[in-house]
Amino acid sequence: MVLAAIAFDGEVMKLLPLGGRKVRLDNGHVVTALPSKGSPDGAPVMGDRVVVEIAFNSLKGWRLSRRS
Repeated sequence: MVLAAIAFDGEVMKLLPLGGRKVRLDNGHVVTALPSKGSPDGAPVMGDRVVVEIAFNSLKGWRLSRRS
């Protein structure tokens, strides 16, 4: 059985070291997201709309899946 990831839309608020980003989700929560490996969209900058996701079995936390 394959479990899908939970995804949320948000906006990049702050740039962090090692490619991390503080993202304010549309529901008001703030999360720290890491870039996905091999992201073809390039690195999102402050103010960009992004989609962050977490897999049900992931222990590493949130990751940026794509820019909107």
